Amino acid sequence: MVQSDPNFAEYLLNRLIENFGVTHSNKDGGYILPDGRLLNLQRSNLSLKQYHRAVAALLPEDMQGICDEITIVNLMVATGVIRYEARGRVHVAVKPTQPQRQKLFNIMKYSEHDYLVLVSDKTAATIGEQRFKSPQAHELLQFFERCFSEQGKQYRADEFSLCPEEDGYGLIFRPGQQQIARYFCTTGAFVIQSDFTGVKALFKQKIADQSRQSN
Repeated sequence: MVQSDPNFAEYLLNRLIENFGVTHSNKDGGYILPDGRLLNLQRSNLSLKQYHRAVAALLPEDMQGICDEITIVNLMVATGVIRYEARGRVHVAVKPTQPQRQKLFNIMKYSEHDYLVLVSDKTAATIGEQRFKSPQAHELLQFFERCFSEQGKQYRADEFSLCPEEDGYGLIFRPGQQQIARYFCTTGAFVIQSDFTGVKALFKQKIADQSRQSN
């Protein structure tokens, strides 16, 4: 998957706009583009409403994940778009641009709903989440700054499971259905995939919890 090629990102964004168009209506949008415009999924029209799987279907094969959610994260990482639902959910995988933060602020500030904001990294692991009700602009900025800092990542324990092995434990990333780390009891060594280095503390905690349950 191409993640940092600006030409590829522009190609994907143009393809999305050509297929869905843009809208000024928060209720019709489904994604916030890097320039702050809304991709028009016609969410308020039941007969024309587009779902996120329709967006996922436009992506090349090498960006298709094991499920639609991972495919959408691949899209967000590659292009910087933000997924949102007007009734209270936002999903981010790249640090938002200033126009995106402004659009989010406008959507959330005057909404009757509170919003759950989820932040994923490029692996589709959740690294932060918070519920907001009519937030101030600086609150959103601080939240995103924290999530996209190495020290501020907060992995969700329920996205990872421990797998006992002959000489230790494996750590499974459940959404991706893959083993991403191992611990060797005899040496005390951890081997962790480079994209998941921040999960070591969670891995240690799960091993400690398992040890207490076994005693």
